[in-house]
Amino acid sequence: MGATKIMMKICCSILCLVLTLLLAGCWDRNEINDYAFWIGTALDLTESGKLQKSAQIAVPANIKSTKGGGGNERRANIVLTATGSSSLVDLTQQIQDKLPRRVFLGHRRSIFIGEKLARKGLTDIMDQFTRNTDTRLRTDIFVVNNGKGKDVLNINSPFNQFSAIVAVDQDRYCRLGDTALRDVLLDVGRDGIRPSMPMIEISPINDQEKHKIFDVRSVAIFNKQLQMVGEVSGRESLELFWVKGVLKSQFVTEETEQGSISLYESNLKKSIRTEFEGNKLKAHVKLEGTGRVLENNTDIDLSVSAERIRLERKLNEIKAKKVEATIKELQLQFGQDVFGFGEEVHREHPYYWKEIRNKWDQIFPILEVSVDVKLKIQSIGDIGKRIPGIGERK
Repeated sequence: MGATKIMMKICCSILCLVLTLLLAGCWDRNEINDYAFWIGTALDLTESGKLQKSAQIAVPANIKSTKGGGGNERRANIVLTATGSSSLVDLTQQIQDKLPRRVFLGHRRSIFIGEKLARKGLTDIMDQFTRNTDTRLRTDIFVVNNGKGKDVLNINSPFNQFSAIVAVDQDRYCRLGDTALRDVLLDVGRDGIRPSMPMIEISPINDQEKHKIFDVRSVAIFNKQLQMVGEVSGRESLELFWVKGVLKSQFVTEETEQGSISLYESNLKKSIRTEFEGNKLKAHVKLEGTGRVLENNTDIDLSVSAERIRLERKLNEIKAKKVEATIKELQLQFGQDVFGFGEEVHREHPYYWKEIRNKWDQIFPILEVSVDVKLKIQSIGDIGKRIPGIGERK
């Protein structure tokens, strides 16, 4: 009995030793030092009409520590470019030929498309993205307003060593929410919505901003053939993304008869309902959210419920009219349903949608749309509150 236990222990020890040998080491030699990490991609159209692809590649030896200061001032990345072929695969291989390491796309954060290429059309490019198994669908995608994507990769931002990452953070936290390659591909594959992408603009106001700063403040609008047909900027771009369901928060200042009031609007939501009145199709948009007062330049005492409710109603009416005007402007100017009204028709009236899906680009411009805004002011602080004895009505 004792001998049996000893033999079992010996067998277990041998098995553990064999398993340890199998687990140790890197058998395929795919170590981190063998890879060149591809952080950002730029796609442009040259003056001669050829496709140009640029890559922002990390240079590990030049990456500064977040804790340390001083030291090496060289860039933490290099930008490599290939031109000539209409095949993204061929251009990628040309870039690979310039590197002593194997390119790795798993860490790519953003794609920048020059406006000239965007207006020509992106169907072939998007098709190749879907076929490449290395493509990361969470990669953010932008159009460069009046410029080239390569110019964005060459920006040496003071906020991050990779401009491709700066663009992602700036879009997500400062302005227009978050649009990834996945979102664009989903829109491309549906008949009831047309794609849209945030736009980057390189327009330094002074020498200090040159080659360091860019803006994300516009939205590019595409047709069904994935050709850019126009853009909207400023307030209209925010309202577009709110109706589309992308925008989650924003800072806004509204003018009233009593003065201006500034709010931080969060928890933004949208719902769309479509219906028939006779033979006429109509769409009703409901926008909701909560507001926090940041500045009150009116004489309204927001601590009084009746006055606060009256202000809410007024602000909601103002916003509803502005959003309706934005929708109407996009209907008449571009005729492309970037909001997704067609998808709601498809969901609510599937049999009718089968009849009109191929005519949606002709129906959308004449679609009657109404907007209802329900923004509730939940936080007022002491801003605008009258102090007893100073002009307060008894």
